[in-house]
Amino acid sequence: MLNLNKERTLYFSYAIGLCILAIIVAFFALPRQMAYAVTSDELFAEADRIFERIDVLQTDINNAQADYDQALEEHKAAIVAMRNAEARIRAAEARIAELQAHLADRAHSMYKNGPAVFFDVLLGATSFESFLNSWDMIEKISAQDAEFVQETKEMRAEQEAAREEYSFQAEIASDKMTVAANLKAQIEETQEALRKEAASITAEAMELKVQEELEAERARQAAAAAEAMRKQLERNAASASPGLSVVSGSGILSHPCPNSSISSTFGWRSFDNAFHQGTDFAAPQGTPIYAADGGTVIYATYNGAYNGGAGNWVVIAHGGGMVTKYMHASAVFVSTGDQVARGDNIAAVGNTGNSFGAHLHFQVEVNGVAVDPLLFL
Repeated sequence: MLNLNKERTLYFSYAIGLCILAIIVAFFALPRQMAYAVTSDELFAEADRIFERIDVLQTDINNAQADYDQALEEHKAAIVAMRNAEARIRAAEARIAELQAHLADRAHSMYKNGPAVFFDVLLGATSFESFLNSWDMIEKISAQDAEFVQETKEMRAEQEAAREEYSFQAEIASDKMTVAANLKAQIEETQEALRKEAASITAEAMELKVQEELEAERARQAAAAAEAMRKQLERNAASASPGLSVVSGSGILSHPCPNSSISSTFGWRSFDNAFHQGTDFAAPQGTPIYAADGGTVIYATYNGAYNGGAGNWVVIAHGGGMVTKYMHASAVFVSTGDQVARGDNIAAVGNTGNSFGAHLHFQVEVNGVAVDPLLFL
């Protein structure tokens, strides 16, 4: 016979183990604590981590199913054993009833016939030895009947105890089945939630991937356009050549672009809410730009870049603290360190840098301070 206390201890240990497993499952079900991904690759990596968690949970589902199957077999075995015990109990009860009826008949016969029956048996003996044998036989019959009754009662008590034990085992197995089924359902629910989350992240990553590819394509197109512009400027530079020197006006400085019109003057401008440090001379692209006075080229660039908004430009130092600047050129004909004379063709009007139409931004500085160029022309 199995020990019920031991069975209860084992069952509680099993239940505690399943509770711990349920806590682990609940941990997997917690919402993802993911730092905001900034690239599609990071999102794909997060989705992969979730799929790994789903795979781990699949192992837990398999274990829960195995526990359920084992508990089902235990439950079936306990039910069969309990039914067998009940059958044995019924057989024992039938035997008890049979013996009790037999004893009752015998007692009734003895009561009805009285002690004469015994005397008939005993007096019928032909010798003292047969008398003793008859007496022993009567005693043995009575004792044997009593032993049968007692044995059957003990058998019934034992089978009832077995039925109680097997009934408890069936209850434990049923509880195990319920716990395992609930745990499996909980894991599957968690798994499904993770699948939905992974699908959502994957869709988000795919959308972001498309955006990244579009942005990369725009960047490639912009780089190709910039490269095309650079090559075009190089071709312009190769084909362009400085013209004759032109000195224009009677001011301190020669006019840098005589064939032009003023499009923006020196000073504060309301349309861009900024102080304009030079004078803009509008002219068709390619119009010659001339040195306002002789001096040394201290800066010249012809790379088609933004260059802080100046685009292609030239800076000439004239001595005495005076410097002139020529911005937004489409072509530059001088290099840093060159010596130029008054009226030399140093560049051509363009629309590079921060420019909204072909023009020359002409700037005059004295000791580093921008002054109105028209005061010198």
